[in-house]
Amino acid sequence: MVASWPRIVEVLRTMAIEITRLRRHYGTFAALDDVSLNIADGEFVALLGPSGSGKTSLLRILAGLDHPEAGSVSRDGEDLLAVDARRRGVGLVFQHYALFPHMTVAQNIAFGLRVRPWRLRPRKAEILVRVGELLRRVQLDGLGARYPAQLSGGQRQRVALARALAIEPRLLLLDEPFGALDAQVRISLRRWLRQLLGELGITTVFVTHDQEEALELADRVVVMNRGRIEQIGTPAQIYRQPATRFVFDFIGRGQRFVARVKDGRLQLAGQVLQVVVPVAFDDREVDVCLRPEHVMLLPRTGTGWSAQVLELRRTAGVVRASLQLQGIAVPVDADWSERDVARHALAVGDEVGVHLQELTIFTTEGAPLHHVLHPGLAASAALAALDRLTRRRLEA
Repeated sequence: MVASWPRIVEVLRTMAIEITRLRRHYGTFAALDDVSLNIADGEFVALLGPSGSGKTSLLRILAGLDHPEAGSVSRDGEDLLAVDARRRGVGLVFQHYALFPHMTVAQNIAFGLRVRPWRLRPRKAEILVRVGELLRRVQLDGLGARYPAQLSGGQRQRVALARALAIEPRLLLLDEPFGALDAQVRISLRRWLRQLLGELGITTVFVTHDQEEALELADRVVVMNRGRIEQIGTPAQIYRQPATRFVFDFIGRGQRFVARVKDGRLQLAGQVLQVVVPVAFDDREVDVCLRPEHVMLLPRTGTGWSAQVLELRRTAGVVRASLQLQGIAVPVDADWSERDVARHALAVGDEVGVHLQELTIFTTEGAPLHHVLHPGLAASAALAALDRLTRRRLEA
């Protein structure tokens, strides 16, 4: 009898994966360097990083296509590295679909079931039922008799996903699955995929270099660089509280400026900001990191940090401004809404006042300091609030 999807989901939710101190070298190149990661039942985890960061190497080890030189991978206490790749219960979806062109859609989906040893192979009638159910789930019902060449790119990727799901995987691995699709198809497909996998509850590891995909799809994001993990966290944590300079630079848009700490206050380009920095950093230079959406446009009352508008670029409802802030040599990026720009009747060459709303400060020692600035508070109250925030951060 064919297992129902609710029953499959119940089984899948009992799994947990523990990756401990994996190492993998190709010659002198360290593809994985002491990588550790825990993946919870039913979790959607994105491995995000540039080319050569180690994300695909980790995926191949989980799939059984490669083996580490050191470290361990366990699933529910079982040594997964000792299990043959064919018996790991892993479904794989690749960027370029890897469909058999001479097989129909239905035959491609059924392939993993038909090549099983005869003792484990479902009967033909059961395979037909499962393929039909999967075609409905991936919204391709009625297309089972077509060949891959007769489908769009998005439809082919759905077939590849259905083939991976047909074997009832305990773990689903997605290797850049949207890389070959155009932008609009990628957006619609990834929303559909997130909803489907959420319903099924399948533990999923998703490899991508596209930060937007990772932040939209994943429960947690693992940022990798040069074979090591830079940070693990929710999408909001990764974006709002970067743990390293690399994470800040790689995720989203932003700029870094050199500032100095004097008497526990942050001095940037002659401005003393409402930021309390531990006195241990006095007379030291620090990196101040700023996102463009955190440059707030103020009313024209002479308040705030004086800036000149160098450029205004409109894109998808957002106005991207380039500003010359007083005392800063390089232009500063800012993202404003069309409404704000229209309300202030801004034009290139105008003088405006701005306020920096959020800063992440990197020092040479310790964890980064994240500050939310409040221009509406009295200076003493703001500084006291930030002092308490900093102390809590350091104690944590």
